[in-house]
Amino acid sequence: MDRKQTVRYAVAGIVVVALAIAAYQYFGAAKHPAPTPRTASTKSTPAADEQTTPTGVQADKILALVAQARQLAADGKFDEADKALDQADKVVKNQPEVQQARRDIAAMKTPQGQLALQLARAQLAVDHGDNAAAEKALAEVEKLKPDAPEIAELRARMQHQQIKETHHDDRVTRHLTAMREAIARGDFATADSELNAAERADVADPAVHQARIELNRARNSALKKD
Repeated sequence: MDRKQTVRYAVAGIVVVALAIAAYQYFGAAKHPAPTPRTASTKSTPAADEQTTPTGVQADKILALVAQARQLAADGKFDEADKALDQADKVVKNQPEVQQARRDIAAMKTPQGQLALQLARAQLAVDHGDNAAAEKALAEVEKLKPDAPEIAELRARMQHQQIKETHHDDRVTRHLTAMREAIARGDFATADSELNAAERADVADPAVHQARIELNRARNSALKKD
């Protein structure tokens, strides 16, 4: 369970990149046609249209503000995201990273963009076994597009993972029970074997780690008696 809770917080960071890709898969270029090139007769405008190369410090600040804006947008805080990009523009105007972020965030504000966001959240949460976050995202998907085929697909995957996880937990519990029974009768060779089997099933399980301590204490206690 602890590992799942950790993943829940990791999803927020990953989903920003996933969203930009997903949003453009839904409507991308169709919603954002390339700008028409200027003709030779167009009068050049002043320095506002010129792109200034930022210093290293300025570039770092711009990238930090862009990252902040994308995260805010992913959290649905679009006004705050726009303000972060405005701050980036004040550092050095017309930077491509800022302009791209504005396009991506504009896409995220649309119903299609919101659908892409929630599907990305649900997909990542399911991939990492975070069913609570997946259900929350799928509930949002259902509001936006009740007939989205991904809903049934992701719920089926969640159910499969839950069955697999239950079977996995049962294996660990079975081996640890057998280990304790072996300790009770003084059969430390069998206890070791059962604990090793539990570790092969899930070496990161806290219960397995605690069982190793328990076995060592029982063995040391038996040695002292002898």
